[in-house]
Amino acid sequence: MERHHALSRPALFTVTQGQESWMGADQEWYADEWQRKAGCGPTTAAMLASYLAQSRPEYRPLYPSGSWEKGDVVALMEAMWSHVTPGKKGVNTLHLFTKGLSAFAAERGVSLPLRALDVPRFRLARPTVDQCAAFLRSSLDADCPVAWLNLHGGGVPGLDDWHWVTVVGLEEQSGGPLLCTFLDGGAEHTADFRLWFQETKLGGGLVAAGGAL
Repeated sequence: MERHHALSRPALFTVTQGQESWMGADQEWYADEWQRKAGCGPTTAAMLASYLAQSRPEYRPLYPSGSWEKGDVVALMEAMWSHVTPGKKGVNTLHLFTKGLSAFAAERGVSLPLRALDVPRFRLARPTVDQCAAFLRSSLDADCPVAWLNLHGGGVPGLDDWHWVTVVGLEEQSGGPLLCTFLDGGAEHTADFRLWFQETKLGGGLVAAGGAL
């Protein structure tokens, strides 16, 4: 039996410039070389903020224009960088991500609910894969985008190490793959979360933004 869960308005992630279009932002759009190398965290945070701003009136101040012109999206990414700021190891913890995104929202007068589920390096300290699936399922069903931190991809196709991406969909197959649809590099991709959970040596985690509709 297959079950599908997804954000209700994925088209809100479409970025345009003239005749070109992308699905979500790309950290390569940052002007500075270090930003391009380490900017996956603030880029993902910008995607969460922009989706909520366009889909919930109470979050509109996060991105008032709602514009998906590339130049405006880059400006949002730059504003987010000031709060979700990578250090020498990037944005390598859920705390750094949530602290920065909360500060970004507070500066704009928004109290932004955030839920986090850590997947530690040490396997005995981890939640179960079913708990992770429930976190993804409940977030997406509530139309809340999810940031996924992957510190080690475990060889799973489509995943970069030490990287944040935006999860927009989940396909569950009984006892089988948990296929996450996510945005990265201006395009949509798919990876098996269950396989990642089994193979990752360093873990990572999940952050969901926004309250239930």
